[in-house]
Amino acid sequence: MNHRALLVLALVAALVFVMGAYLDLHALRMLSKPWPVLLLAAWVWRSSPRDRFRTAMIAGLVCSVAGDLFLEASPRTLFLPGLVSFLVAHVCYVVAYVSDTRAIEPVRAIPAYAYGAGLVVLLAPGLGPMTIPVAIYALVICTMLWRAGACVGHATPTSAALALLGAITFAASDSLIAVGRFGGHLVEEALRTSTPWRLAIMASYWLGQWAIAASATTRSPAR
Repeated sequence: MNHRALLVLALVAALVFVMGAYLDLHALRMLSKPWPVLLLAAWVWRSSPRDRFRTAMIAGLVCSVAGDLFLEASPRTLFLPGLVSFLVAHVCYVVAYVSDTRAIEPVRAIPAYAYGAGLVVLLAPGLGPMTIPVAIYALVICTMLWRAGACVGHATPTSAALALLGAITFAASDSLIAVGRFGGHLVEEALRTSTPWRLAIMASYWLGQWAIAASATTRSPAR
């Protein structure tokens, strides 16, 4: 199966999930949700240079699928396993981007960590016992943001731009999830639990995963 077919199937699976969300069909959501990211992993496996970057990227996508299933199966009781799955995925993406460049670029770390710290402070009143897990997760995703940003100017230009786009949109999706779960003091429940909010989470998540996967497929082979 060529890469275009994989991407078309991923889009179809995403649309089926959207249909399940609008019709409130949990079984349809569960059946369709893992496929967009699984198919992105297959795309990376078929279309990217065979190196450490590729291995780490596929591992991150597979961990994301586990997180998808946990959060869809039971977003309340399985939230922590889902959080851990995505945390490991972000660590894998950090490993991938560090393998592309070890340039420190400390200035690029500042906005990434400032954003994470600001979000945790805003959510603090609603975090309760989840304060430490959420803070750790924010630290890891901000590190992913920083390392994706550090690739710009040091890695294949298209790959680096896609890595940064993916990191930003993935962080946006995670921020919406966090506000939806812990931001009762910030946003009314009717909005946080609405279908448009959920679909905004998924649209930014899938865009982020696509761009992250594309950063692997557009790299130049390691010399």
